[in-house]
Formats: sequence, structure tokens, C-alpha cells
Amino acid sequence: MPEISDAPASEAKDYSWAEYLDYMEGGSDVLTLPPQARPKATVAEKQASPLPGLSVAVGLSIAAIFLSELPLWPFTLQDKRHPIEPVMLAIILGMTFSNVWSLPKNFGIGIKFSVKKLLPLGIIFLGARLDFVAVLKVGSAGIFLSLLETIVALSLLMFLAKKMNLPPKLGLLLGVGTAICGGTAIVATAPVIEAEEKDVVFSVATVTLLGLLAMFLLPVLGTMMHLSEKAFGVWAGLAIHQTPQVVAAGFAYGKTAGETATIVKLARVCLLAPVVFLVGCMHARAQMKLDGGMEKKNINYFHLFPMFVLGFLGMALLRTLGLIPDVTFHSHAALFGGTSNPRFSLASVFENFSKYCIIISMAGVGLETKFSAMKQTGAKPFLASLLAALLIGILILGLIKALGI
Repeated sequence: MPEISDAPASEAKDYSWAEYLDYMEGGSDVLTLPPQARPKATVAEKQASPLPGLSVAVGLSIAAIFLSELPLWPFTLQDKRHPIEPVMLAIILGMTFSNVWSLPKNFGIGIKFSVKKLLPLGIIFLGARLDFVAVLKVGSAGIFLSLLETIVALSLLMFLAKKMNLPPKLGLLLGVGTAICGGTAIVATAPVIEAEEKDVVFSVATVTLLGLLAMFLLPVLGTMMHLSEKAFGVWAGLAIHQTPQVVAAGFAYGKTAGETATIVKLARVCLLAPVVFLVGCMHARAQMKLDGGMEKKNINYFHLFPMFVLGFLGMALLRTLGLIPDVTFHSHAALFGGTSNPRFSLASVFENFSKYCIIISMAGVGLETKFSAMKQTGAKPFLASLLAALLIGILILGLIKALGI
């Protein structure tokens, strides 16, 4: 894959967003970033242990779980606890912590580990409590709506870019990021259309900021509109850009909403490779008409497909076929509090393991979110993307109601 430019080393700081967004879709290490965007780790950083940063993420997760169980007026009479779920509390605590205190650089390895490894692991084991038929049913609806959303987002943002005198490639990047999976889609698409660096930075910062706002706003709007958990899950899975943001908003609304949002989001992420391929082909054809040919882009499109999706589907299939057994321990009753031959459901163990992995990874996302990075967005790209996101969100919500989801 060709370089986007030959920016001097002094500009490397402008690419701090890339290190974060390289794993926002569940831990994929295969996206090839511009050479300037690849941070060069020092010897000390390579030898650093992930334990310090991971310990901070785990500590914040424990605090989030503890806070979620505390009663909070006026919800004490209804639920005996406040309505903010641990996943959202973990993000809030992480964002607050990282933007108020500056952690040592060696903590970054463990924080990245919490998102890069634990989030896909949590999603895989989430499949252990789902019926595969339900996954296919929701996933097929998600694919249909994602296809529609992709077409609308790309067309709408290309139109808005033209009307607002934005570069066409910037409009395309904003459209891809809005339609599929935020910054990861932008980073994957930028080289095949030979996008300029400033367009990549603007579009990434814009969709990240909008996704962050949607993550907090959608659960509130869903509650005000009395959406069912399934309907909200589909809406969040399609209207929010990045996987951690979708997972956080979904589970903040409820368990079923979180599961549905995750399934729909995974269906949406699967469109990344074909969309990048089609965009690259269209750009190549346009370039050949202009200058009679162009250099071939060597991209492994298979690597754009996140492997944890297969793990999630495989775990759901095992659950559907009844191949995740209950375990019986044959032992003296006194060892288990007077219960002879106690039984443990592996599906429940996997479910709880998934829950804690996701909460810890959300704390990591919060710790990685720096408000200063959001300043890189421009006014016009932000307004264009905001208008498109609002229109698409309304369209998707209308379709959800029309289809009776």
C-alpha cells in the first residue's frame, strides 16, 4: 500500500489518532496505516508490562460495578439503583480520569491491551448465550439496513461536501466512516483513494466526536421515546460509528439492547472489506480516465474482515446446538456449602466472563479518549457529518418502526 505522503517526523504528533483507531473495531492489527502514523516504540516501551495500565482499567471497572449497585434518588423507589449501567460508568470514569490526570506512558500498553484484546474476547463469549437463529434473524435485518445506510450515507455526504465546497475525497471518507465503522473505515479507505492527510485527520476526528456524542445521547432519546430494547439495539448498532461506542450505548439501555446492538454492529462491520474494494475500483476507473492509468494498490481485503466475528458466530452456534454443557462436580458436600454434586452452567460462566471483559475494555476506551484530540475536526466537516448523522438516524428509526422491529 502506498504512502499517503512524506511528512516530516516533526509532524508525527498529528497522527496520534491513528494509534487509537487502529484497534477500535475489536482488536484488528491488520490495517496498514501511513508510515507517519505508526508510532515508533522505544526499547523501554517494548519491554514494559501491561499490568500497570490494565490494573487501572480493572480498578475503574470495579468502581463502575460498585457505583451501578448504589441507590440513587429518585430511582431508589423504582429500581433500588440508578439507571446508568457499568459499561457507561466505566467509560465516564475512564474519560474523567485520563483527562484530569496524566498517566505515565508505560501505562498505555495495558490500557491498549484492555481494548485491543479484551473487547473482541468479550464479544466472542457474548455469543455463548445467544440462539444462532436469533443471531441470523437480527443480523440479516442489520445487513439490509446497513446496505441501505451505506448507500444513503455515501450519497448524502458526497452531496453535502459538494454543496459546502468540501473536497470530494473528504466527503467520501466522512461517508464511509458514518456508514460503516468510523475511524477504522476511514483509515482503511484513505490509501485506496489517495486521500490527503488533512482530510483523513478531519474525517477521523469528526466521526469520533459524533460517535461519542451519540453514545451518550441515544440511550436518553430511546428512553424518552419508550423504544423496546430490541428496537433500540438495532438503532444504536446502525446509528453509532465505532464498536466500543455501540456496545456501551446498547448495554447502557439494557442487556437485550446490548446484545442486539452488538449483532447489528458486527453485521455492519462485515461490509468494510467489500465497500473498500468497490470504492477503490471506482477511484481506479476514474483515475484511468483522467491520466490513462494508475499504480495498483496491493490490499489484502480478507484482512479487513474481523476474525472475532467468526468466534462470536461459532460460540452462538455451539449454544444453539447444545454443545456448551453444564458441568457437575462430584465431591464431598461440605466443600460446596452443603450442596452435593453442584452443577455449573458453562454458558453462564461465559456470559459473566464476557460481561467483565466488556466493562474493562470500556474503561480502557475511556482512558484512551482525549478531549484535546477532538480539536482536530473542522467546522464544515463537522456540520456536514452532523446533518448527515441526524438524517440517517431519523431514517433508520423510521424504518425500524415501519418494519415493526
